[in-house]
Amino acid sequence: LSDKYNDFIEANRIEDASERMRTLQKLIRDLPGHYYETLKFLMDHLKTITDHSEKNKMEPRNLALVFGPMLVRTFEDNMSNM
Repeated sequence: LSDKYNDFIEANRIEDASERMRTLQKLIRDLPGHYYETLKFLMDHLKTITDHSEKNKMEPRNLALVFGPMLVRTFEDNMSNM
């Protein structure tokens, strides 16, 4: 998936929100099945966490700070940490 990293980064830079969403949705739909299912499971879980944010203080921004660096990194970053 390291070849898709730049595509996701570029998609996130699209200023028009509708176009950005369409591009991200296409990139996600194009993921291999097992990656798509894993991402779907994780997003469902994170949604459940945010549904209880009044109790656990884990709003989307906090979750992004925790999970973002782990989920979005380059192939080179992954290899240098091994």
